[in-house]
Formats: sequence, C-alpha cells, structure tokens
Amino acid sequence: MRSGDRLLDQQTINKSSCDYLARILLITLWVGFTTGCSKSTGSNVSEKYYPGAASSALMIHSNPFGELNGEEEYNASAIVPIADSRFLIADNNTNDALFELSLTPDGQKKGPLIRRPLQGLSPGMIDDLEDMTLAEEGGRRYVFVTSSMYVKKAKKNRLEIPPSGVLRVTINPDDTLSAEHLPGFRDWLIGAYPQLAPSANLEPDDDGLNIEGLAWDKTSHTLLFGVRSPSPGGKPLVLPVKIKDLSGPWTTNNLEAGPAIQLSVEAAAGEQGIRSLYYDQNRDAFLVITGKSGGDSKAPFALYEWSGNAKGETRRLAVEFAKKMKPEGITRGTIGGKNALVIVDDGGGFQVVWGDKKLPYAGATQ
Repeated sequence: MRSGDRLLDQQTINKSSCDYLARILLITLWVGFTTGCSKSTGSNVSEKYYPGAASSALMIHSNPFGELNGEEEYNASAIVPIADSRFLIADNNTNDALFELSLTPDGQKKGPLIRRPLQGLSPGMIDDLEDMTLAEEGGRRYVFVTSSMYVKKAKKNRLEIPPSGVLRVTINPDDTLSAEHLPGFRDWLIGAYPQLAPSANLEPDDDGLNIEGLAWDKTSHTLLFGVRSPSPGGKPLVLPVKIKDLSGPWTTNNLEAGPAIQLSVEAAAGEQGIRSLYYDQNRDAFLVITGKSGGDSKAPFALYEWSGNAKGETRRLAVEFAKKMKPEGITRGTIGGKNALVIVDDGGGFQVVWGDKKLPYAGATQ
C-alpha cells in the first residue's frame, strides 16, 4: 500500500470515529434533556404547592377541541355521559344550549361539537352554567344544571345578579332536551344556609357566592352543590338539597335543605374551592376537583376522593393537571365499550383517563 493511500485510510478512520462520538454525544444530551423535562413536569406542582409531596403523580394534559364557539374557545365547565362514546358538555358562555361531544374508540374527538338547544327556556332566563349531573328514575333521565349564582359589576360599576338558578333538563327519546327553570332558587338557598348571607352580594374575587359543583346522590335523593366561594376556614362547602319528588313540580316547595358539609382538604398556596363534584360509581365515592377560590389565591387544581361522610374527610389522589389546564368537569362513561373518566377543560379541551389507569392516593406507596 502506498503511503498516500495509508494516509487517506487513516483520515477516513478518524472522520468515522468523530462522527460516531458526535452521535453518541447527541443521544446522551437528548436522553438527559427528556429525562429532566419528565422530572420537572412531574414535580413542579407538588413540590411548589404541596411541600413534601411525591413526584410520581399522574400528569393530565388537555386535548384542544380544535374549534371555536363563535369567536371564543369553548369554556367547558361540566360533562355528563348520555351513551357509549357520547357526552353532553356545558359551556359557561352559552346559556340556551348544551353541546354533544362524540369520541372515537381510542378517545379522540369525533367530528365537531353538536349544539343541543335547551327547549322551553326564555331568552336571558339563566346565566353562567357551571356544573351538571345526571339522575335516572322511573325510566326517565334528567340532567340538572346549576348556574354560578354570582354577582358581577355592570354599568357604572354597579353590582348586579345575573339570571341564576337550577335547570331540570329532560332527555327525550329523540335526544332533544327540554329544560325547566327553578325560579327563586338563589334566594331560597341563601335563606336555607345563613353562612352564605355575608357573601351573597359580593363578587367572587371578594369571596362572594360562587357555585361550581353539582352531583346527584341517588341514595339520599339529594343534589349536592359544591361551593367555590366562600370557603369558611379554608374548608370548601357542600350544600345538600333533597328533592322530594324528582318528577314533581320544579319549585322550591319540592326542595329540602340538609346540613352543610365542610370538606377537609390539604393546605395549599391560598384558599381553595370546589370546581367540580361527581359521584363515581366505580369508586363508590365522590370525586372533587378543587382549585383557587378567588383571584388572589394560587392554589393549584387538585383531585380528591370523598366518601360522602358528614365529617367531610377526604383523600387527595396522586393526580396533577398541566399548568395551563383548567379542569372544571369530570364524569365516567364508556368509550368504545371501555370504561373511562373524561375531564373537560374550561380553557377549551378535554382528556380521557382510561379505566385501567389506577388513580392512587397521594403519598401512597407505589
């Protein structure tokens, strides 16, 4: 072999070695980067807001709906199942309709959201739909929907109470929705629970009355209203309202107030209130989404389990929500015949958590 050939071969070997080392270095940097991101994603919320919390929580992100409600995002504040792979959601900026969300067997959005008008409502009868729950009895299905019942500033900084109340919505055999408005409910609720009186005429950010949770307790024939604010002593309120006759006259005479329940939740960076309330038959317990009660709080969204006990004892689940996600509705249904939880995001999206995905308690040994 000539000396020139040997020199060329040695240069080729050196170049190949450098290329190989460069590839190894790039792979090492990429693995280190992705591992670091995974750790920070899993621990940011827990360590910042719940000191000493485990970093192995299930992180839930939101899948965008990919469409707008007019010129705005869908502010999805509640969800209930109506059939396999089909759900109704409430948008708190839409007061005369619910929307149907259909999913594919793998949990992806199937087609556009379908507007389902609330038949029987006069224009402007109710405002700010915040949560809903499904009740079935006597072969009939009802969806109960609560407004926030909040106070807001109107013209010239004067306070006003937007049209509020609770809807009883009948799901008809042809899937149309017939709605009945319960008049005078806000005043009745404040009269039944005196602890609400100091907050009745304040804005939500000033610890004013704000309802964002609603669940049906079949055993006690009771609607459970979850209060975002006020949150006396840092303990979110649940207000049990029994319905004497589910299909009876939709008036306050058909209601009976039970003792208020205060939920014990872990201390966080600010006051917490209820953002969604749902009875999960699979767990035989209520799932409670909590979050900041007002504008000054920095409490993160969290998921708790509550057995329904009168003491309000809860256990936090090892679940964290992505920073930009605002979970305000949760329900269980089937998707392609498979059991799943579906969570909707007030920022315009949803997420599916399949039934085989365990939700352990926070702090439990994995």
